[in-house]
Parts: sequence; C-alpha cells; structure tokens
Amino acid sequence: MIREPKVKKGFITYLASILAISFSLLLQPVHANTIEKTITLIGKDGSKLEVAKIILTPQENKTHSFEIKWDDSKFSEHFLSMRPFKCIDGAQTFCHLGYPYKTKNRISKSDLQDLEYALLFIHKNEKEYGINFWNGVYYRLKREENGAISGTVWETDMNELASPPEKEFDRPIGGSDLVEGAEGKHRFPKIMIQ
Repeated sequence: MIREPKVKKGFITYLASILAISFSLLLQPVHANTIEKTITLIGKDGSKLEVAKIILTPQENKTHSFEIKWDDSKFSEHFLSMRPFKCIDGAQTFCHLGYPYKTKNRISKSDLQDLEYALLFIHKNEKEYGINFWNGVYYRLKREENGAISGTVWETDMNELASPPEKEFDRPIGGSDLVEGAEGKHRFPKIMIQ
C-alpha cells in the first residue's frame, strides 16, 4: 500500500494566501503618478530627433526619481578609444557618454544636475578613428514655464571623469569646467524634454 505524503492544511492555506497577495500586487500599477516625457535633440538647423523616453516617479520632498529608456534605433554601436559607445552617425558623430559613477537619479524643481549627468555626450569628426575626451558636451538644463525642461550645449573636458569623485554622489564637472558652446559648432546645440 502506497501512502500519500501528508501536507498540513495550514501550510496549504498559507501558500495560497501568499500566491493571492503576489498576484494582486502584479495587477496593480507600480506608480500611479508616473510621468513619461520625450527627450529630443534639437539640430542647429532646427530639426528634431527624439532619442529617448524619461520616466519620472514622484518621491518625497517634491523630488522625482528618473529612468531613461534610450531609443536604440537612433544610435549605432561604436568601439572608440577602447570602450563601447552608442552614437548618432554623421559628419559630426555624436556619442552618448554614460556617467560611470553613482548619482541618486533624482531631480527637483531647483536641481536638475543628476539629469544633466545622464545626458553627457562626446562629439567627433566622422573621419577620426578614436574619440577625444576634450570634446565633451554638457547640457545645462532649466525648467520652462510650460513644464518642459530645456538645455543648451556647453563644452567640457570629459577627462575629469577618469577618476571617481572624492565623495560618493559628488558632481565633478561644473563651474569653471564648463565653457559656453560656440555658435554653429555643435550638431545638436539644444535639448528638450517634454
């Protein structure tokens, strides 16, 4: 005679309740107040190129955490100066430079710097073999009255990022490191988030 293993009824009830709770959590939205906006590069000829979506999630103290989802169809893969880059090809190749250190990925009404660091780029002439970190692009961002965020191009030396900041979450680029972008020099002199 084969005996079936005994399973306590309490355990089955416990397991069923855990599964029911887990399933109900899956059905609920993660953040009901999440906002999605589009990140658009503005060309010097006024053309617009949508390159990413940004998802903003409300946090405490009137801040928002953010996540950027890049549109890979707008970029090509390059291996430049011994590292991979996602670039927009052209006479001036425009490459996204992922910030290699920690940020809090938060913005507030008066502090957009973590987002500025998420939007670092480097440009190069399409005939150049490698990439020169002197050709850094930093968008200084500001809020518009209509709720959009706009930015203008500033130039910087991205060699500043070769070493991690002294303190966690420090922002090593700023102030005298930034030079206003020369008119007509940059392929994408402006950025818009709306």
